[in-house]
Formats: sequence, C-alpha cells, structure tokens
Amino acid sequence: MYVMTQIISITDLRKNLFNLAERVFSSGEEIEVEKEGRRIVKIVRIDDDPKDRAKRALAVMKKIGGKFKNVDFDRNFFRGKKEKEYMKKLGQW
Repeated sequence: MYVMTQIISITDLRKNLFNLAERVFSSGEEIEVEKEGRRIVKIVRIDDDPKDRAKRALAVMKKIGGKFKNVDFDRNFFRGKKEKEYMKKLGQW
C-alpha cells in the first residue's frame, strides 16, 4: 500500500495543526514539514495500541512473576487502587 506524502511549510503547520492531525488520523496520509527549505518533521499515524502493549507486558510479568516472590518491593511506589491490588496479587504467588 502506497501512502501519499505531502510537504508543507512550518507556517502552514502552525495555522492548520488540528486539521492536519485529523487528516493524518483518518486517511493515514503522511505530512513532512519544511523550514527554510529543509524537512524537519514528519507527521505519521501511529497504529500502536497501548492496551495491547499492556496486555503483552502483563502476560510476560505473569510468566516471570514467581521468580521475584522473595524480592521486597517498595509498595508505596504504587499509589493507585488498581496498582495496589495488582501488587497484592503478585505477592500471593
């Protein structure tokens, strides 16, 4: 699949930032920004989903979690309710 790349000036980016971001998001178009004749920034859509990344990390943590059951973690570092519950479950392995 070929992605169309558009070259714009930095001034156009400043004027139309939100419209350009919407175009990149909806169509997958890439935008390169020029300043004084040099391309300095490329705007592309990111297809990485943080939820998938977190699920993969948790799967790995579950596999290696038993190896760290004797390590004393600083539980004050985990401030939120979900984090405290998760660390409590890890301690019960």
